[in-house]
Amino acid sequence: MFRPSIAAALVTLAAARALGAADVGPGYDIELSRMIPMRDGVELEAWITKPSGLTQRAPAILTLTQYDIDGSRRGEPPYFARHGYVFVQAYVRGRGRSGGVKSDNLGLTVGRDGYDLIEWIAQQPWSNGQVAMYGGSFVGMTQWHAAAQHPPHLAAIAPYVAIYPGWDVPNTNGIPQSWTGVILGYTSGRGLNPGFLANQEYWAGKMLEHYAAQRPFGELDRSLGIAADDWWMSDANGRRVPLMTAWLDHVGDEAFNLAAEPKAADYAGMNFPVLSATGFFDDDQPGALRYYRNHVAQAPAAAAAKHYLLIGPWDHGGTQVPEKDIDGLTIPDAAVLDMKKLHLEWYDWALGRGALPALLRDRVAYFMMGANEWRYAPTLTGASGAELVLHLSAPEGTPHDVFRSGRLSAQPPGAETPALMVSDPRELPELDVAKYAPGENLTSQFRALQKRAMVFHSEPFATATEVAGQMRLTLECAADAPDFDLWAQVLLIAADGSAVQLGQDIRRARFRESPFTPQLLRPGEVVPIVFEFPWVAWRIPAGARLRLVLAPLNSPNYQKNYNTGGRIGYENPAEARVAHIRIFHDGRRASRLVLPLAAPALVRQGATPR
Repeated sequence: MFRPSIAAALVTLAAARALGAADVGPGYDIELSRMIPMRDGVELEAWITKPSGLTQRAPAILTLTQYDIDGSRRGEPPYFARHGYVFVQAYVRGRGRSGGVKSDNLGLTVGRDGYDLIEWIAQQPWSNGQVAMYGGSFVGMTQWHAAAQHPPHLAAIAPYVAIYPGWDVPNTNGIPQSWTGVILGYTSGRGLNPGFLANQEYWAGKMLEHYAAQRPFGELDRSLGIAADDWWMSDANGRRVPLMTAWLDHVGDEAFNLAAEPKAADYAGMNFPVLSATGFFDDDQPGALRYYRNHVAQAPAAAAAKHYLLIGPWDHGGTQVPEKDIDGLTIPDAAVLDMKKLHLEWYDWALGRGALPALLRDRVAYFMMGANEWRYAPTLTGASGAELVLHLSAPEGTPHDVFRSGRLSAQPPGAETPALMVSDPRELPELDVAKYAPGENLTSQFRALQKRAMVFHSEPFATATEVAGQMRLTLECAADAPDFDLWAQVLLIAADGSAVQLGQDIRRARFRESPFTPQLLRPGEVVPIVFEFPWVAWRIPAGARLRLVLAPLNSPNYQKNYNTGGRIGYENPAEARVAHIRIFHDGRRASRLVLPLAAPALVRQGATPR
């Protein structure tokens, strides 16, 4: 039954031969499953894609990945090979045919393996000695860890949406994430499991089931079906511990969480160009920007001057492949970039083969939504100017009704009674969300209508106002429980009533000063809890308002806090405490939302003035 296809292929081949030998073939050659030795004798599997008929030494691009090495997801190997690069995709330890164990890929070993791969590539007869690195998310992290080892032939890195183990995964501000279990399922075994990731009905359903049953967070990996002997780490006694358990047991432990992060001396030795990218809605923006800020602060000035940052209206996947629609939000055409083309042009510049891409006019390029154009700054902080402070006010009492909300006012409040937030961990609000409002995206507004929500609105903006930077919310709080979790969201509400999310953040009271300095609350103690929203650039049109929504964090997406102050992940649900949280908003204890306004000097000539 395959004969018609074979016949068609032979006809195509005959026609190609008639065109001449130079026109035959895909334009690249693939060397499958090349085993590359590391310094400790472990071998890593790699696929090597070269330009066809390569007669001269060429630069190479390396990805060190836990995902795929055949280029099946985005087709980078043939793309770059057709433009003169050798593209090397190598599996980290424990994946494919690579030896070793997976847990080494989150520590210093992955950086050392990156070093060994780079230096091996540089010694190959087809290499000109220039090796760059490429990739996003986990593959962005492997670039930073390899760069921290200072391989002599590393010529450039281009990490985008890079995860930062211990900082933005597997915890958010000290609160363990359920999504970690989904990623472990995606990478379970030695091959990639796209069917598992695509089966949201399964993993989201199991997370909701786990949440509804109030089961211990430490059992979530088993609920999802993760094998205990697949992803594991060794404890202090050398015993194998499931990876999620090991991370859960070290929440708040800075030495454990950040053991492998690049240090100041590591950044100081990085003397090559860097291209970083992240998005306004990228869950790993905190990690991507932590790498960026540390590098430009600690690398030599000449190297820092060659670090370019690109930040736009994208989520985690949309930064890697921008699309016209991201999570329900229509993206302007100017922000729907061809990322492979941009990276190709940037590699050409970084390796002395071409001009700097036109998009990168300054070291920071960011997209101003609303104005729908790219803006530029020499530094990320340089994109921000003055601040607009909006104080929370609710003289009529706790604002539990979206239609009779509190206020976000430029005027400081006077004497006002604190708003009261009730956090009952025995409640299961997400069951109703899953049943009645499953389509939550960047334009959804239903969170303001939930039972425990607290809502504040600004007045309509009299003139268009541009924000560029990270909004901050400070809540002056006191509670009758030693710990609690809060969630905050800022929405832009247009004059026609439509909405778009500008940012959200979650905080745990015990980690109010740092995710590594737990401090339980004393009864009645008033403390500031500071939320920091993702970096955004947005033009708020005249007539639009901002909406701030506050609620207890009570979600299957995170480890539940039972408000007892007990050991994280091991509290007894039967001992759960209802936390009564007072949020002060008076002249002496002013809760406030701070907006970083775009620096006026950076408004492009000809743009509408503010």
